[in-house]
Amino acid sequence: MQPSIISSRVTGGFAALLVVLVLVFVFSVHGASRLGDLDAAVAHTRDVLDEIAVTRNALHEVETARRGYLLTRQSEFLELYLAAMKQAVAHLDRLRELTDDDPPQRHRVDALGPLAARQLTLVTEAIALPLDRPRDVAARVDDGTVVAEQIGGIVAELEYAEREHLRDREADANTRTVKVIRGLGAIALIALLLLGTAYYILDRDAAVHAALLDELRRYSRAASSDIPPRSDVASED
Repeated sequence: MQPSIISSRVTGGFAALLVVLVLVFVFSVHGASRLGDLDAAVAHTRDVLDEIAVTRNALHEVETARRGYLLTRQSEFLELYLAAMKQAVAHLDRLRELTDDDPPQRHRVDALGPLAARQLTLVTEAIALPLDRPRDVAARVDDGTVVAEQIGGIVAELEYAEREHLRDREADANTRTVKVIRGLGAIALIALLLLGTAYYILDRDAAVHAALLDELRRYSRAASSDIPPRSDVASED
C-alpha cells in the first residue's frame, strides 16, 4: 500500500474521530444540563417534604391546643391554639407555593384549608357556649377530632406522593449521572485517539519531508559533480 494512501486514510480517520468527539461533547453538555434540572427537581422535592413535616407539626399543635381549650376552657390553651393556627396557615400558604407546579399535590393542599377553617369554627362555637352545657362542648371536641383525622389523612397522602416523586427523580438523576460520566469517558478516549492519530500524521509527514530533502540533496550533489561529457572521452580514444 502506498504511503500516500495510508496517509489519506489516517487523515480521514482523524476527521471522523473529530466529528465523533464533537457529537459526544454536544450530547454530554445536553446531558449535564438535564442533570442540573434533575438535581434542582430533587432539591425542590426535599423542600416540599420538609415543609410538609413542618406543616404536620403545626397542625398537630393546633389539634392539641384545641382539645386542651375545649376540655379545660382555659385561656392559655386558646392563646396557644390561635398562635398555632396562625403558623399552620402560613405553612399551608408556603405549601401552596411549592406545589404550584404539581396539580394533584396542590389539590391536596387546597383541601386542608377548609378543614382548618372548620376546626376554627368549632372552637369559635365552643367559646360562645355556656359552661353549663358540657355535652355541646363534648360534641365540638368529637367533631374536631374527626376533622383532625381527615387533616392527618391528607397530610399523609401529601407526604407519600412527594416521597414517590423523590424516589423517581433521584433514580432519574442517578441514571443521568452515569450517562454523563460515560460521555466524559468517551470524550477522554476519543481525545487520546485524536492525539495519537495527530502524532502519527505529523511523524509521517516529517519522515516524508526528510526523505524528500534527502532526495533533493542527492540530485543536487549529482548535478554539481564534475563529470566529463561523452564527446571528450571519445576524442581521447
